[in-house]
Amino acid sequence: NRITEYNKESKTVSWFYNDHKDEKRHDVTDNVIDFITRLIIHIPDYHFLTTRYYGFYANASKKTLDKVHVLLGIKKNKDYSRETRTKALKTKLNKLKYRTHLIDSFNRDPIQCKCKAT
Repeated sequence: NRITEYNKESKTVSWFYNDHKDEKRHDVTDNVIDFITRLIIHIPDYHFLTTRYYGFYANASKKTLDKVHVLLGIKKNKDYSRETRTKALKTKLNKLKYRTHLIDSFNRDPIQCKCKAT
């Protein structure tokens, strides 16, 4: 989405990036081969594990993130507190138990059942 123009005749690609040091937009025009070379650098090697979430976004730092939201006065879109997640997990497990009991009642051996076998 940062590519602004591609010229087939001159084989050039125009694109931009925002420099985080000075917060300015830089427009760049590169040869197609140079552009692909720069782009390939960002593709990780096969079987290379990348860290998806780190810092405040890591699962281990939810309490810290909650404190940051409170200090900054930011309202969260969703409640990610441990209590809410535990309650949701218990509800999910109770549904699983109900289903398991229901299935077990139909698969029960007639010898173990106290009702009369025909």
